[in-house]
Amino acid sequence: MASLSEKSILRPRENEDLMRPKFDRAGDNRRNSPPSTLKVATALGLAIGLASCGSLLGSSEPDTSASLGSVITADRSSRGLTGVGRASAEDNTAGGIGGFVVADEPQAVLIARDVLEKGGTVVDAAVSLYFTLAVTQPQAASLGGGGICLVHDRSARTTESIEFLPRRASAGGPVAIPGNVRGFALMHARFGQTSWSNLLAPAERLAATGTPVSRAMARSIQRNAVTIRGDQALARGLLAPSGLPLKELEEATQIELASTMGLIRSRGVSALYTGDAARVFATAIKDSGGNVSADDLRNYRPLVNDAGSVSAGAVTLRIPSATVGAGVFAENLWTGLQDIAPSDGAGAARAADAVALQLGAQGKLPDDLGSTGFAVSGANGDAVACAVTSNGSFGTGRTAGGTGVVMARSPDEPTSGLAPAFLAPVIAIAPDKATVAYVGASGGGPAAVAGVQQVARQLLTGDGTGLVDAIRAATPGPAPLVNAISCPLSPAGTTACEVGVDPNGAGLGAEAVGG
Repeated sequence: MASLSEKSILRPRENEDLMRPKFDRAGDNRRNSPPSTLKVATALGLAIGLASCGSLLGSSEPDTSASLGSVITADRSSRGLTGVGRASAEDNTAGGIGGFVVADEPQAVLIARDVLEKGGTVVDAAVSLYFTLAVTQPQAASLGGGGICLVHDRSARTTESIEFLPRRASAGGPVAIPGNVRGFALMHARFGQTSWSNLLAPAERLAATGTPVSRAMARSIQRNAVTIRGDQALARGLLAPSGLPLKELEEATQIELASTMGLIRSRGVSALYTGDAARVFATAIKDSGGNVSADDLRNYRPLVNDAGSVSAGAVTLRIPSATVGAGVFAENLWTGLQDIAPSDGAGAARAADAVALQLGAQGKLPDDLGSTGFAVSGANGDAVACAVTSNGSFGTGRTAGGTGVVMARSPDEPTSGLAPAFLAPVIAIAPDKATVAYVGASGGGPAAVAGVQQVARQLLTGDGTGLVDAIRAATPGPAPLVNAISCPLSPAGTTACEVGVDPNGAGLGAEAVGG
């Protein structure tokens, strides 16, 4: 069985000693050459035959009228709390579907949906979605964390694994080098067409002027109230004046985070990672107990690799590259699941724990490791699946002084430092290497990977199982949560898509209106 090693977040040097512990954490911050440029996808051609929208100009207020935990269809009608919406060429003759978005937090989904409707690419939508999650799900999606995204370019018939995990500081210590801003900036540079400023403006506005606390956000605040009370910036933003956790629909304002978002919106990665800004950020991290240096920030580079793959009958399931532990674990688990019924979620979770132990985990790992996943598919057939983590809920529990940025724990941390190995973005590709059949994402412990793979297995058997039923069977416990989009091809070559929200959560799935 292959080694589950996070050493390969960076490409190994020639003759590098590969004999490391199986659960070696997110490796040292060795510098790499920038990845080669990949042309941005421009061709249209999803098998559904759906149209894309016009260009995105400006940053209008997002529609946040959706009920929590539901699926919102393209005509803005809610399918209720079932967690599934269907779209096909036959039932969307007026305007068409512009794409699908699903995540653990509703406001982020609605903002991403608006990006698609205004002509943005799936990566544009994913970027805007992520930065909104940094405001509404800071326990998992903090700017101080990192993650993995799979990006499928239909026109190029490629699926790439973009890796920007939290890495250990050169001087060690409890705080990781953050990767999220670098990672999503790289994705935008390669695949985006909407201005960076427009994509970040909604998140900045929510942090600055206040946002009604969603059910998903309220749950995370309640679960982590003790941690939040230990940091002044978190307490100011997420607790009521009484010191109690903010409740659903109460307003959360995060002024320091809004200021940092504004700098990133106007200056890009240079707001945190280069020049004097890197020195200022490194000093702020030091004030929170970390040893991340300005050189660590300057030298951080995301990596781009061809996504890993496993055979799933007629389709290929693309998973994170085997250069990171998430890819190694996903591939080994897929093999282990073949003797387990696709509908047996509990059995799959046990198998995932067993594989983790075989690969070097020390005992059973928790299901909540401060991670979250989301998925976006577009009318042109492109797709993105992402999972991000803070290496433990709210990471170190400390914000970098004056920034509002929750810092992720070091990958050297014995339990939560393993969170990157269980990030689970997946994309299932048809034999033509262009058509997307399934996009899913989850994050947490080993059960997160089992959940997203079991959903895929149920859908790909062709027995008629609906997406929400597949998710319910694959995730029998309250955590982790699986979010997915399913577009199985029919014998006639047409596609009916479903967007599925995990019934155990309070997320949202949305369909975007096409042009």
